[in-house]
Amino acid sequence: MENDRKDNINQLPSPESAEPPASGCEATTKKDSGDQLRLCATLLTVRVLTKCQALKTRSHEEWVPHTKHLVSQTVEGLTIPEGFCPDAKHTKKICKAVLRDLRKQFGGRCMLESVILLQDPVVDTVIVKSMQVHIRQQSARLAKKATSQSLWKDILQVSAFSAGLLAALILLAFIP
Repeated sequence: MENDRKDNINQLPSPESAEPPASGCEATTKKDSGDQLRLCATLLTVRVLTKCQALKTRSHEEWVPHTKHLVSQTVEGLTIPEGFCPDAKHTKKICKAVLRDLRKQFGGRCMLESVILLQDPVVDTVIVKSMQVHIRQQSARLAKKATSQSLWKDILQVSAFSAGLLAALILLAFIP
């Protein structure tokens, strides 16, 4: 059994052989983007359920299927642009927004914790919709920020090129 584990570990691709993403953490393919979305939804769901004490009060056999169900529902209704890649900081921000939204809808923290434990389909739908809304909002913010950074990068490159060209022309004018 132990040898099987070692063999599986040896079969994993080395970090050096894996191709880096196109730009930073952006996914390079639609599948990678979908994987990033699923990972984000999973982390978000687990974080929300943990903050609501739902995972402490249930057995492993109860909360794992419920979590998988919530993740599948969340991902099912989302279409996120390719390159969606939130980090832990962004997932934490989304979680805070989702919890704030859910506490508001259910009338406070204690009531939210209680209704989540019911595993009611209507409650699950409310949770899923809230997560979807906040994932979309964060995705839009990240896309806007990336576009803005790209624009400034382009402006700086053009400015640097223009300054270099101007300096070269001035030097040529002074050299006889």
